[in-house]
Amino acid sequence: MTTRRRDVGGFTARRRIVVGAVAALVWAVARAGVDDGIVNTGGWSSFRRFWRSAADLEVSGEFLRLTVDAATLTLSYAVLGTVLSVVLGCLGALVISETLWGDRIGRRIAGALLVVPRAVHEILWALLLVQVLGFDPLVAVIAIGVPFGAVTAKVYAETIDEADQRAYRRLSASGAGRLTALAYGIVPEVRGELISYAFYRFECAIRSAAVLGIIGAGGLGFQLDLSFESLRYDEIWTLIVALMILSGLADTWSSRVRRSRDPRVGRFSLLAVVALVPLSWRWIDLDPTELVSARTRRLGRELLGDLFPARLGPGGWRELIDATVDTVAMSVLATAIAAGGGLALAIAVRRRTMRTALSLPAGDLARVVGRGVLLLFRAVPAPVWAFVWVLVLFPGPWPGAVALGIYNLGVLGRLFAETLEDADVRPADMLVASGANHTQALWYGTLPTAAPRLVALAAYRWEVIVRETVVVGVVGAGGLGQLINEHLAARDFAAVTGAIGALVIVTLVIDRIGAHFRRHLR
Repeated sequence: MTTRRRDVGGFTARRRIVVGAVAALVWAVARAGVDDGIVNTGGWSSFRRFWRSAADLEVSGEFLRLTVDAATLTLSYAVLGTVLSVVLGCLGALVISETLWGDRIGRRIAGALLVVPRAVHEILWALLLVQVLGFDPLVAVIAIGVPFGAVTAKVYAETIDEADQRAYRRLSASGAGRLTALAYGIVPEVRGELISYAFYRFECAIRSAAVLGIIGAGGLGFQLDLSFESLRYDEIWTLIVALMILSGLADTWSSRVRRSRDPRVGRFSLLAVVALVPLSWRWIDLDPTELVSARTRRLGRELLGDLFPARLGPGGWRELIDATVDTVAMSVLATAIAAGGGLALAIAVRRRTMRTALSLPAGDLARVVGRGVLLLFRAVPAPVWAFVWVLVLFPGPWPGAVALGIYNLGVLGRLFAETLEDADVRPADMLVASGANHTQALWYGTLPTAAPRLVALAAYRWEVIVRETVVVGVVGAGGLGQLINEHLAARDFAAVTGAIGALVIVTLVIDRIGAHFRRHLR
């Protein structure tokens, strides 16, 4: 049965995935266009000036104080947004866990409803919340907490459902309630996984908080946007360095929690986050009572009335379909750039964890530089990369795809490096022992062993990139994001809902394709 399912027309599942990926890439390149109208040669001088300014940072005392204040604001949003997402995730997991509720229809409906907040990017949440709350700090916290909470609920529920169920069943059989049996039968077993995932969300929240700043929430993203508008490249690089420090610290902390086998690391980190909550709350002067004020209730009702029922924009179906197709093409191109570049850098920067030391002859210095490049790529928000690339690429799918590709290259490169470091070293060792050189052992020993995990990570990242096309779209890079931004500027909220609906459908379809890839690569 397994052979028939995986071999169709003489092609294995892996070969079908490769053929499908190549066909999708060719289609996406054709859709984006490869003619002379892509490159804006008049922007090369500004592009070069941007990169030269990396060696000429703005270090005046006043600007450094502003940078520290902005970084603290970004960190505060990330801390409170993560805490909110974990709280919502725990509650959601209790509702959609199959262990607790079996196959009841209510659980399945709740699981289906959580797809919507997962599919809508946090920047869209923020753009809608601003209509009700203005530029209140609550906007950033909720915009991070709600979609991240929906994702966390799904991951936590799956973690609970996949855990050893024997202790839970024994407690249930002895008369314990569902929550009691869960607390004493399963949570002790999966507590480490739950904490480590929460820290992964914190790492993501830092980057999301920076993105939200670009639409006016304040923090490093907001200052980056201001400096770009005035073309102060020296200030931009100072802010980028601050983002790299913040992201690097979050990455290191998150990795330490996820990879450490010492439970004290997780407990200490949890206490540290708990201590950060009141400090962050005070720093941004958070006032949750604003959520229930008469003004908020009135504006909320008016916004809901404007959002529904959904309808098409002035361009009708053609406009919506064109933007949707551009979004898919942009996501395919960005994933190809991120996966290809990420693999190349991952091979160069991975640590020597195997006896045969299958590293390229780049040396430790090249490895450090490569990791710094990966950190730069993922620390800088995709909209900022879009601002840079529109200097030399005319507006359309290409600047958006390149911006998203570079940003996600930084994310995938790091994940790919961890995967290669954790791969089984025995096939490569055997090849080296039989006379193969290190490059041959890499291609025929390590990469085939790690390939299923690498492809699964790329497929998962494709799902994320589809949501992120909105981020570059709102700064003019095309696709559904740009269409949504245009409808928001015209205050045509019913058309915004229509465009968000198209994005949710695309996200669900690609989620299914990604799940299909991962299932056939296990």
